[in-house]
Amino acid sequence: KMKNSLYALLFLLVITSCKEKSEKEIKYKKDTKDVLFYENDGIKNKSAKNLFREGLENVENENFELAKEKFVDADKLESRNPIILNAIAQAEIRLGNTEKSNEISLNIISIDSTYTATYINLGQNYMSSRDYEKAKEILLKGKKFATSKNLHLKSILLVNLAIAYNNLGDCENGLKYSIEALENSQDEKLTDFANKVKMESEENCNLK
Repeated sequence: KMKNSLYALLFLLVITSCKEKSEKEIKYKKDTKDVLFYENDGIKNKSAKNLFREGLENVENENFELAKEKFVDADKLESRNPIILNAIAQAEIRLGNTEKSNEISLNIISIDSTYTATYINLGQNYMSSRDYEKAKEILLKGKKFATSKNLHLKSILLVNLAIAYNNLGDCENGLKYSIEALENSQDEKLTDFANKVKMESEENCNLK
């Protein structure tokens, strides 16, 4: 019998937002989870961009309720922007509103089916509810849009896919995708994390 993944709840949550002169990464720890928020181009309205940055500051301080308010206000100024909607979805999941977060994420996919971060976030939501089959399915759909233009995002998707397979008892695919994640990783922390998932896949295969 295969053991459940020890890393299933160690999520790397991704929010893509607006970019300043250099890429900014906001990190914080909560219950051993490393949560990463990345800033990138994509919000055109200046007021919406400012509100979004204020929201990210609240995320950094772990004030997710206020962060959500800022993101919602930004959405009122620049609606149907996947970056802003993803931020709202991630605030909802941090507030424990999984169904609402899933609903927003599915709406984002209907707006822009190529936006890889949405598939990652939704896959993580499904895994937090231990629905690993749904997580696998949505991550495989997102994999089609994960390209070499953003290898870091691609590696996050792949390592989540490996975790989903491990929890479904498929160590071969768990190993396959953890190795792919390592090959694409651009980040030392993610490399360490992917190595742990790879080791778990190997241990599970040896137990067969």
